[in-house]
Amino acid sequence: MICDIVVGGHLYKMATFFICGYTIYIYYMSITHKNEYGCLMAMVNPTYGPHIIRMNKTAIPSGILYIDPEDPTYGYDKEPHVTIKYGFSPDLTRMDLANVLRNVRPFKIKLTGIGQFQNEKYDVVKFNVDRSDDLTRLREMCDGYKNEDKYPDYKPHMTLAYVKKGTFPQVDRKLNIELPITRFKYSGMNGKNLYINL
Repeated sequence: MICDIVVGGHLYKMATFFICGYTIYIYYMSITHKNEYGCLMAMVNPTYGPHIIRMNKTAIPSGILYIDPEDPTYGYDKEPHVTIKYGFSPDLTRMDLANVLRNVRPFKIKLTGIGQFQNEKYDVVKFNVDRSDDLTRLREMCDGYKNEDKYPDYKPHMTLAYVKKGTFPQVDRKLNIELPITRFKYSGMNGKNLYINL
């Protein structure tokens, strides 16, 4: 079943699936930004998201952010998440997503440290995330679908911000912070975001 709902002034579509006795709700809305590939992400519970974003803005000065006027996805990460799999082509269908998430219940991730990825144009400041059984199982389910993933070695992380090269100090700080995962987001090649609540 598909219906329209309005949340915070934005029009969403809601699709409902019944699989193996479970009800799966998928919310999605159109955006204008197109993506090269599809991506499935585990989203931090919305109660914690604003705290992580506020912490990012305190720890990472806005003057060192990498900004691309043609692409609004750079700068501070606006939706704290852990990428499960990037590179889907073609996009996963709603039934594919229902299949990947059919036995998933809310779970916790553990932030274990702060680190960086280097890129030609920018550096990525991130939380390192423990590769838990939950994340590993989800990744393995996603590996069964056609994708163009160029990083087969799964290293879970939570992006904090994209910064100008060499501007954020290397930090070797250990953490032990647990955060709940209660929903997923599929960001499609067509620019549509689908939110799936557990």
